[in-house]
Amino acid sequence: MYPAAMRFLLPPDRGSVRVSARAAVLADWMSGWLEQTVDVQAARSYRELSSAIERGDAELVWTPPAVCARVGARARTLLTAVRRDATSCSAALVVRADSGIRSLADLAGKRAAWVDPLSTSGHLMAVDHLREHGLDPERTFSEQRFAGSYRDALVELVEGRADVTSVYVVDGGPDATLRELHDLVGAGAKALTLLATTAPAPYDALVVPHGSPDSTLLETRILALHRRMRPPAMLLEVCRADRFVRSSTDLYGSFSRG
Repeated sequence: MYPAAMRFLLPPDRGSVRVSARAAVLADWMSGWLEQTVDVQAARSYRELSSAIERGDAELVWTPPAVCARVGARARTLLTAVRRDATSCSAALVVRADSGIRSLADLAGKRAAWVDPLSTSGHLMAVDHLREHGLDPERTFSEQRFAGSYRDALVELVEGRADVTSVYVVDGGPDATLRELHDLVGAGAKALTLLATTAPAPYDALVVPHGSPDSTLLETRILALHRRMRPPAMLLEVCRADRFVRSSTDLYGSFSRG
C-alpha cells in the first residue's frame, strides 16, 4: 500500500505511558492487518496532530473535533467514530466531592486544569457550557492551565492542585462516567463527582490527509472493520468505536476557532 512504513499518529489524551503502550500494541496489529509496516506514534500535543496533517507527515491521524475543524480542506477523508449508534457525546465538568462546589456559580475564584487548548471534551465544551450560563472563564477562574491528558488533569484535581476539570461522558450515564474516571486515575477517582453535563458535540475522527498514497484501500478497510469477528479489530478497540462512517469538516464547524 505504501512504499515505506505508514505513519499513524495518536492523540496524547491519556498520558504518555498509556499512549506509548497502546501505540506499540496497535502497531503490531495494524502491520499484520494491512500487511504493511505501520509506525504508530503518540503526538506530544493536539496542535502537533494538526501540524502533521498540514505538512503531510502522517498517512492516518486520530483527531479530536477541534483538529478536524482546523485541518479543513487538507483532509482527504474524515472517518467519524460511531459509538452505540451515535456520532456525538457530551462532556462533564468534574470536581472533588468534598470541595463544596455544588453549582457553576461556585466555580468563581477556583482553579481549572484542562486537557489541551484543542481538546473538545477536555476544554472547549466545558468553557462553552460556562459561557452559555453567563460565566466568562477568563474572569471566573483564578487560574487555568493545561495538563496535556485526561489522566494528568484528573490527577491535578485529585491531589488538590486544581478544583475543576472536564472529561468525556461515557454511554451508560453518570455511573459509567465515574467508572471511567477510576480507569484513568485509579482509587483517587472515589474523591471525584460530576458537577454538570454539557450539550453534545461530534466524536473524534480518523483523518486521511491529502497526499496519502493509495489511501482508498485504507479507507475501505477501516470502514469494513466492524464486520470483522475473529480476531477482534484492535483499531476499533483502541478508538473505542463500534465502527467508522465517512463524514465532513462541516460537522465540526462549531470548533473552527483556536
